[in-house]
Amino acid sequence: MLDAISSGMDAVSNALGGNLPGGAASNAAMQFYKGENFDRPDQSLAGAQAPGDLRPIDRGAEIEFIHIAHVHIDNSKNFHHLPEKDDEVLVGFLPGQKKRAIQYRAALHREAMLLASMMTGCQSVLDALEKTKGGLGQMVDMASDMLGSGGGSQAPKASDINPMGQAVTTAIGKVNTASLTYKDMHQCGIDLHQARCNYRAFQQKLLAPPTNDPTSGLLSKIPVVGPALPPIIGDILNFVTGFAFKPMDVYLHFYVRIAIELEKPIEKAVRSYTVAAIQGTLTPAFYLWYPPPAAPPAPSGGSGGGPSPTGIGFLDDARQRVQDVRDRIQDVRDQVRDFLVPDPDQPDAPGQPYLEQAFQIVPEPPPAMGAPPPPGGPKPPKELATLIANGFKAGLGVGSLPGFVETIIVEVTTVNNEFLRELYKQLMARPAVAEIIDDEVYEAARKRMLDRLVEIVMSKIDFLRQVKDFGVNVQGMNVQPGQALMDKGLEELNSEVLRRLNVALELTMGECVDKLEGLRQQCENANALAYEAYLGVFPWILSLNFRNTFMPVWQLIMDNTLGRIDGPVGDAVRQARNAMNDIKSRVDDARNVATRLQKIKDRATNEGLQLGTGGQNLTGYRDDWNSNAAATGAPPKPPTIPFFPFMARLNQSDGVEITKSQFDAVKPNHKWEQGGDPASY
Repeated sequence: MLDAISSGMDAVSNALGGNLPGGAASNAAMQFYKGENFDRPDQSLAGAQAPGDLRPIDRGAEIEFIHIAHVHIDNSKNFHHLPEKDDEVLVGFLPGQKKRAIQYRAALHREAMLLASMMTGCQSVLDALEKTKGGLGQMVDMASDMLGSGGGSQAPKASDINPMGQAVTTAIGKVNTASLTYKDMHQCGIDLHQARCNYRAFQQKLLAPPTNDPTSGLLSKIPVVGPALPPIIGDILNFVTGFAFKPMDVYLHFYVRIAIELEKPIEKAVRSYTVAAIQGTLTPAFYLWYPPPAAPPAPSGGSGGGPSPTGIGFLDDARQRVQDVRDRIQDVRDQVRDFLVPDPDQPDAPGQPYLEQAFQIVPEPPPAMGAPPPPGGPKPPKELATLIANGFKAGLGVGSLPGFVETIIVEVTTVNNEFLRELYKQLMARPAVAEIIDDEVYEAARKRMLDRLVEIVMSKIDFLRQVKDFGVNVQGMNVQPGQALMDKGLEELNSEVLRRLNVALELTMGECVDKLEGLRQQCENANALAYEAYLGVFPWILSLNFRNTFMPVWQLIMDNTLGRIDGPVGDAVRQARNAMNDIKSRVDDARNVATRLQKIKDRATNEGLQLGTGGQNLTGYRDDWNSNAAATGAPPKPPTIPFFPFMARLNQSDGVEITKSQFDAVKPNHKWEQGGDPASY
């Protein structure tokens, strides 16, 4: 029995990101791009020193730092440093002094965090889709995997991400050491990029629309109703019936379009900030984005060398700031703070300009000098709402959406996007160790989103109520949902919409904070509070928030228009609502099942199965299965990234001097000559 319980728990755990059957596909082709020249040596290695293999390269050689697909050139003399340095403190250097190993190492650590969190978003969306298949669909997939019959025809699965995530973890392990070598640094950069290329190739597979879609043409299967409907109502009802059975397919398709479009600008911003830090004096090396700790005394000049830096550790300094805030508000704990209200005592975050850059969807580059302009003029940047609308079309297998639906998509997208961008600014401006509290985020959302969402619903209801020919003759009955609304009264309806959207918004923010705070706790436990972790999940969080707000907005509009009429039309809308709620509950139920199984497994591990004269604990197992509560009174948030790059990130390292033998071993694997134009990335 316990083996079966344990196996069941492992299956659920694996579906959320562990090892599942199936190996990694062949590696995708890698393309590198030429990055900045940090400090290229004046002459080549030849003749720079006597042929002693183990001696340092005294006059310098051209080395490479590979970061986010770009190959940067530096002088080997700038790499090493002794003693070890700390990437969590402000580090001062003498004029002209460059000791970059600690900066290179921290940049790779942050890149691994970014990649792992991007992959997590993709896996989580696929996982949500797979849960909606029900038990039979999951059993068929598992049997297919075990029998090796999946082949290339199988749809991409959440478990396909596991080898890519494991590749990130393996790569960063090379440089999460107390002594960094050039060989390991160079290979880590290549391996991280290979994982990125494999992930990007996988994303492209997700763009394919569904084949043999059983929900297509549902309108024509509704007897008698179809021919009698005015075009606008017919189009909306067709969308209703299609979306009811495919909400998670749609979710996947608009997520992957957002991810593909946003992830590269995010990576470009991270790389730009890293380059600015390496070329300048920006530290701490690992915590670039957040407000810096107190400045250490400036190093003194002179040939004798200055004193060692005495900067205050980033985490200790940030924790003290958080404690100071708590002390100031301990007498007003009954007041919920608005998460987006800035702390006047908190210094500005240095990463603000780069965050703005990360959030831009970059347009296509202008034509080269002398080249003719593209037909129709330059293409505008792709807007998020367009990406989401295209995801709806792909998920539903249709060529177009009713204009009415596209308008709702634009308005809900705008509300969510504006709020999340402000949320992300605040996540950077506040101390990294500060807890993200559900009530505070909900309070901020309630002030900025609730009225706007209510307005969207009411305006669309009013539009449909007044649309020409909304009264439809069906089987000899004149159906007028506009009259049904007037009978109820718009004021009463407004109150109902407000109440229901308030609940929906609270649940939406709760799930959003669940992911972000779980990620923050996971990072803090591993000494890896990099802002890149938040940036990597941004496309996922944006998609999740859109899904969780669009659904109740759409249901409220339909419930109070087409859903208010009698007969087949109203029945179709009500059945669609029930189907969507059922699909969403399957995703929620899966979380409860995982919690129950974890508690059963914990009890079995700690107590065993007791049936003897000393008592039995079968009742306890039954209670565990029947409960939806967490295993303890106040547990930490569940880990967000299933393949987190670090168990414990080391923040201190020295840079090992590059000898000729080490350089010669790495040089055949240099990538600069293969580098393409960075503008094409």
